[in-house]
Amino acid sequence: MAIRTGRQYIDSLRDGRRLFIDGKLVPDVTAYPPLQGIIATIAGLHDDQHDPALHDILTCVSPSSGERVSATYLEAASRAEFDRLAGCFHLRAQRTFGLMGRLTDFMSAFLVDLSVALRALGRPAAAARAQGMVEHCRENDLEVTHALIDPQSDRSTLAAPAEAVHVVERRSDGVVVSGCRMLSTLAPVANECYVGPYYPRQAGEETYMLAFVVPMDAPGLSILCRESFHRGEDPFDRPLSSRFDEGDAILMFDRVLVPHHRMIVDGDIAAYNGMLQARPGYTPLQATIRSTVKLRFLAGLATAIARANGRDKLPRFQAAIGELIALISVAEGIRAGAIAEGLRRAEAFARGESKIEGDGLREPKTVGVCGGAAINFYFPYANTKAADVLRIAAGSGVLAMTAADYARPEVGPLMDKWLVGPGIDAKRRLALMKLAWDMTGTEFGSRAGLYERLYSGDPEINAQRWFRSGITKECEGLVEELLKG
Repeated sequence: MAIRTGRQYIDSLRDGRRLFIDGKLVPDVTAYPPLQGIIATIAGLHDDQHDPALHDILTCVSPSSGERVSATYLEAASRAEFDRLAGCFHLRAQRTFGLMGRLTDFMSAFLVDLSVALRALGRPAAAARAQGMVEHCRENDLEVTHALIDPQSDRSTLAAPAEAVHVVERRSDGVVVSGCRMLSTLAPVANECYVGPYYPRQAGEETYMLAFVVPMDAPGLSILCRESFHRGEDPFDRPLSSRFDEGDAILMFDRVLVPHHRMIVDGDIAAYNGMLQARPGYTPLQATIRSTVKLRFLAGLATAIARANGRDKLPRFQAAIGELIALISVAEGIRAGAIAEGLRRAEAFARGESKIEGDGLREPKTVGVCGGAAINFYFPYANTKAADVLRIAAGSGVLAMTAADYARPEVGPLMDKWLVGPGIDAKRRLALMKLAWDMTGTEFGSRAGLYERLYSGDPEINAQRWFRSGITKECEGLVEELLKG
């Protein structure tokens, strides 16, 4: 099929999936009013691929079919290919202002990373199945989500809870699974879902060591989506909620059949625990670029708000926004580092090496994943900081009237007279304030703040992982060298 149009994407969602929202079964998600905005946004991204001005950035030639496919699936192996992949990620993030944390780009990169990692780990059969899923999603231009986390039944341990997705039957045509997985962002408007590891499993938990891809209309799969944050308000008043509310869902698997060709990993502890570490890094590259675009958007909004109320002339706000611009510059450096590091890993994997190391003399011995560290810690800090600056710059002005108020003939002229700013009229000022409120004060804004903090999982567990890194020993080794004298 190759690249789809927006209409073809919309039509693909009429698949009979079992989607529950706010206690109701939604038989046709394309007809569900609160999700019309996000469906239109994604449809627009599909149409972008057919735009002659964007075509060469967003698409590439499929190595298997020769058709034009999304460049988000490019298995970059050279500097030119990494730059092209990064350019595609950047443009797609820019079209959504970095506000869609689980745009299907994330899973495109994730699945390609997975295929390469399994090859590097010496798991050719699993790698072939992963590559099969890459080609299925790429050649059909599918929207893909994921569910990586076990249900919150007992967070005092990382052991697999009984409620997690696990094997209940093995058949000649596949593996039957039951259980629960969360938190599947984009699920209500996606075509396929990847279920796989995020935290490691332990010996004895083999029936839980699964990685597979299923369609969202798979028999036995129920999608329990949170309530939508857009409830029909005028897009002027909810400019973000009305366009970018991806939805989040818990997935309930009640004897779902996973055909063998879709079951990537089944009970292989080395593959299950190793494939997130042994990868080139297409996923953190995408996440780094998306997060940088969001940081740019937040800094830009804070600047526009400060100019609209004259605070841009105050040293305090110049310093606060200036710090955000400096954080953006650091983020762009991380992007460059992620590209260079990804290329180095891809070259190492091509040589049959499963990881990269320095010589310990001209550079450190242990090479970390700069993009992974950034999405664990840097971007949660930077984007939270930017949202705080935005709140302070806007002040109580975000508690603004609505488009309906402005439209009233007895009120609008008074707003035009009194609710203005330096060089800005009342309507433009009101639009900025409603945008700031939607980014910081609405349910959409609150979710965006929480999502940024938890984007890459539990921060404490991530920090413990970094503590166990070889980098820690190298740093401590510097102290030992000095003490040896």
